Amino acid sequence: MSAAVRAEARAEQKANALLERIRKAADAEQLGLVQGIVLDHALGGVEFSANDFRDRLPDGVRHGLLGAAIRGLAASRTITNTGRTVPSTAPATHGHRIAVYRLTAPDHGEAAA
Repeated sequence: MSAAVRAEARAEQKANALLERIRKAADAEQLGLVQGIVLDHALGGVEFSANDFRDRLPDGVRHGLLGAAIRGLAASRTITNTGRTVPSTAPATHGHRIAVYRLTAPDHGEAAA
């Protein structure tokens, strides 16, 4: 594993840990509201990124809660990372790449077994 790959993996681990701390510290009502906004969009069957929701968030939502909500939904396998990325439109991120997600398809094979 190259030094660049290791550094990227460490940076992702740090980001995930930070987002998990934000999610755990978040007001449950705000977190539920943000996750509801994401799921409402995802139920339309379209792929999405955090870019699709920033202008839909209510005033007072803490910085980072959107990312934490999305990562939480991904960790629970409600949504799935497509493996694609797009540039972030948030000015503070300077266009870094962010993940694209979709609603996780139900596993109908399990129900039939």
